[in-house]
Amino acid sequence: MMRLLTALLVSAASVAAFAPQTSVKKSSSTLNAVAPEKEIGVLPPIGFFDPLGFTTRGPYGSREENFRHYRGVEVKHGRIAMAATLGTLVQQNYRFEGFLSPSANLEFAEVPNGLAALDVVPLAGWVQMAVVIGAHEFLVKERPGRKPGDFGTGYFGVALDDQSAKQLRLLNVEVSNGRLAMLGILGMFASEIIHGEALFETKIFS
Repeated sequence: MMRLLTALLVSAASVAAFAPQTSVKKSSSTLNAVAPEKEIGVLPPIGFFDPLGFTTRGPYGSREENFRHYRGVEVKHGRIAMAATLGTLVQQNYRFEGFLSPSANLEFAEVPNGLAALDVVPLAGWVQMAVVIGAHEFLVKERPGRKPGDFGTGYFGVALDDQSAKQLRLLNVEVSNGRLAMLGILGMFASEIIHGEALFETKIFS
């Protein structure tokens, strides 16, 4: 039941990410937009990939605005997938000490890896995570006139405001790694559903 509820919440969040935002303000990046075919993330051998024409038929007024919205969604989902992939690998080999829920007498070591944790973590824990994620969505905003996903925190704390070749390379690396991570975490979920284990019992870092 908890897996179904969580899946529905994730689906709703995904739909909301693609829903039009009526309060979106045009930024200087829209006025001086680069053609989507020349933007970050357009990499060989595929190049610009939009077979269903989302950038043309999107919810916003121009192709550039549609592209910016969907690229922002892609960057966000890529970052989430990278964190999920890394978290799955770490959890396979390490557990925090102590109690996850003292009231339920539940220790971190008792929480299984992968999707199986959905049935074990108490509802109060999921509510806390939802509140933190929701606060981040509403309070942390992208910097106007910057690339999608730019919240002013830099690349591991290093400012990237010079538009140099190094910055463009790092941004392309992030998009590529995010795409790979989305495939990776989906593959882990599929493997768990088929085989009953997130990553079998292999100790990756041993």
